[in-house]
Amino acid sequence: MTRTTRLTTPSPAAVDAPADYAQPAGAQTPRRMRRAAEILAAAREVFLEKGFDRSSVSEIAAQVGVVEGLVYTYFPSKRELLNAVLRGMYEPLIADLEDRFSRLHGVRSRMRFLIWRHLRVYVEEPNLSRLVLHEVRTGPEYFQSVLHDLHVRYTAFLIRTVEEGIADGELHADTDVELLRSMVYGGIEHRMWGTLFGRGSVDVEAMADRYTAMVLGPLLPDGRAHSPVVASSARSHIGQVLDEVRVRLDQIEDALMASPDTPPPQPKAGTAPARTRRKSPP
Repeated sequence: MTRTTRLTTPSPAAVDAPADYAQPAGAQTPRRMRRAAEILAAAREVFLEKGFDRSSVSEIAAQVGVVEGLVYTYFPSKRELLNAVLRGMYEPLIADLEDRFSRLHGVRSRMRFLIWRHLRVYVEEPNLSRLVLHEVRTGPEYFQSVLHDLHVRYTAFLIRTVEEGIADGELHADTDVELLRSMVYGGIEHRMWGTLFGRGSVDVEAMADRYTAMVLGPLLPDGRAHSPVVASSARSHIGQVLDEVRVRLDQIEDALMASPDTPPPQPKAGTAPARTRRKSPP
């Protein structure tokens, strides 16, 4: 099949940065860079612990051990300080996605990976997730913010997955790409909201399997709607069972190897010894 034009994931330099996409002010000498890193580390800790609105620049400065005015010589506002913190947290995540995504092929493998990776963000970085969802993304300025730019880059991998799946005939040609992106990330956000606030836990592996099956099932061509995805869930369960069996066998083997000279168990009192089979005469 002839492949159509692919959507490539934009690099940081290729994206038109919003107006508030500010770098630390002043000449970037080694000393200023070290101080900027200290300020960012303190800001990240304070923002994640207290949220953006309840944090103050004076509190961040006190944690670094400098006066508040010095912080403003690096970051002219608290919002620009938050933007720098968000970039520092999103950029490694996007780089990790790019590296691992490039080694995957096929719509199911890629979609499952993206869902699994997004679930892990909620489980491993709950404070960041709460900051983004509750403190930052609710304001009207979100669509002109650094966070919106980062989120577009972050979700571009799913857009690419779906568009290439359509081009390769793995998905129906009329699949709504933007609607599917909203379903995936919006659905995960809704499902994980309670988890962010301590209401239950989530099995990331099992949920990634189920969510992938629900998302892709209706979109695959006729005759393939269930087999690739449901079979994967079954294989996952069988793999877990086999892993448990291997562990049990290893435990039994270790126990036997630990006491090779242990005599066989003796029959209890009052119990007739086991009969031995006599050999038949030749």
